[in-house]
Amino acid sequence: MNGWLKRRDDLPDLKISVICPATEVHIRKYSKQDMLMVHETPELYEKVVKPYIEAFPPSRTQWVRNILDGTSEAQSLLHSTDEFLILPDMKWDPTTSPLTALYLLALVKDPSIRSMRDLCGGENGHLPLLKAIGDAAHSVVERRYGLVRGSVRLYVHYQPSYYHFHVHIVHASQSGIMGMTVGQAHLLDDIISLLTVAPDILSSLTLTYGLGSQHGLYEPMFAAQSNVA
Repeated sequence: MNGWLKRRDDLPDLKISVICPATEVHIRKYSKQDMLMVHETPELYEKVVKPYIEAFPPSRTQWVRNILDGTSEAQSLLHSTDEFLILPDMKWDPTTSPLTALYLLALVKDPSIRSMRDLCGGENGHLPLLKAIGDAAHSVVERRYGLVRGSVRLYVHYQPSYYHFHVHIVHASQSGIMGMTVGQAHLLDDIISLLTVAPDILSSLTLTYGLGSQHGLYEPMFAAQSNVA
């Protein structure tokens, strides 16, 4: 839902999301919570984060697989290739929401790419895939919504809400979205540039980001910070 303090059809003052039914995961994610900035070294990724990711049951991302295999949302697809597809995110209803609230999602079909830590450049790397997503996103928003290049922001979350690689595509006019927080949102163009310069850099970097106290990684990452140089 969108709200206005002073009516303006193209740019709402408020955006209200109603999630129904809300799972325990939703409740924890959106509850008010303390934040902790953590430093994730490559060693901490291997010791703490990677096992956390691998412990997730397949049921947590069944909804993603349902979209990818056409079981759900087939009528909503805006673009589809052998490697990825693009569709409206659940946060944006194109029939009732203004264009400036545009929010699309690119879902990659390769299940082995769980987060940006799994991305690499070089020969047989992911640069062609990432560039194709960027080109397709700009083509879709221009063809479907009349938006010129530069009208959307493409970014990746770390940590993401779910561990199946995806790219967020939002209108550039949007600001203040929780997922655009510094340390969580990484621009797709910047990721492409980094992998072009150093193909293995994303697996070698120490990443700094915020974790809420309700996040499953909060306690183990908090405990590990004293050992981070």
